[in-house]
Amino acid sequence: MARSGVLYVHVAQAAAQLMAEGHVPTIDRIRAALGGTGSKSTLAPLLKRWKAAHPGTLAQAEQGLPTELVLALKGVYEKVQADAALQVEQTEQRHQAATTVLQEQLQLSAAQRDALASTQEQLIESLAAANERIQTLGDTVQRQEIALASLGSEKVGLEQRLVDRVSEVAALAQQLQQARGQFEHFQAAVAQQRADERQGAEQQHHRQEQQLTALRQRLFAQQTRLGELQAQEQRQSHDNEHLQSTLLTTQGALAQSQSAHEHLLHQFTELQQKHQALEQRHAHDKQCLVEVQTNLAVTQRERSLLAERLTRTESSLTELGTEQQRLLQDNAVLSSQLAELRTQQPNLPSVS
Repeated sequence: MARSGVLYVHVAQAAAQLMAEGHVPTIDRIRAALGGTGSKSTLAPLLKRWKAAHPGTLAQAEQGLPTELVLALKGVYEKVQADAALQVEQTEQRHQAATTVLQEQLQLSAAQRDALASTQEQLIESLAAANERIQTLGDTVQRQEIALASLGSEKVGLEQRLVDRVSEVAALAQQLQQARGQFEHFQAAVAQQRADERQGAEQQHHRQEQQLTALRQRLFAQQTRLGELQAQEQRQSHDNEHLQSTLLTTQGALAQSQSAHEHLLHQFTELQQKHQALEQRHAHDKQCLVEVQTNLAVTQRERSLLAERLTRTESSLTELGTEQQRLLQDNAVLSSQLAELRTQQPNLPSVS
């Protein structure tokens, strides 16, 4: 992993490590400790800053510290550095794991959202097709209802014409009956006046026969027309039954289409609810990602605080070394003064 840049904390850590190893920090040693990173123009002011902040530590390094103190300092430094590195590594691992989980969840949410969008488009197309089919069926039903109403009106007209024809046939039959009555009356009159009015009676009978023949032909024509009207009525009745069956079939298909339409609407509503739930889950995932990023920022802040704490610990160790050096000097002075006192006063008891 490449460094983004040499900072003061890197130089301070390398210098402290060199001090713990008993070496005087120099630019070349700092650069070697950093793995050959950083130019001399960058390292020089940072090392100068560190030397200005640790004059006593540098003096002790030049004079040499006791081996026990160096080992103790080295152990404390390594322990603090190991703890800090372990905490940073654990924090980075937790952040990496949380980031991976959130990315997977986001990808899954995006895939589910795309699938729902595709399903929604298909349902919208199906709904449009169903509406178009319903419109077509409605138009067909309307046309069939109009045709049925027209056929009904025509049927009523035919029935009325049939009633008229029946009335006309009844009138003709009545006229025939009257003609027969008149014919019988004429026959009786002719029988009574056969001798005197034979010629007139025969002529009148001939005229009656012609009228009767005409009436019979007219009656036959009316009966033929009546048969045709009855056959036409049967055909109209058959057509009416066929249209009613077609109407029932169309109404059934329309009911099925309406049921399918309601089912599609129900599925569309459920998909909209699922889509809203996924959007809420996506928003929650975003919020979790923001929280993780906030935790990462806090972790980085804690890392900075640990680095500062390490620097303060190093300063404390430097001050302890300075204090120890001062105590050793004071001890040496006291030992010298005690030796002088023993020289001046031989009888002075020794201090154990």
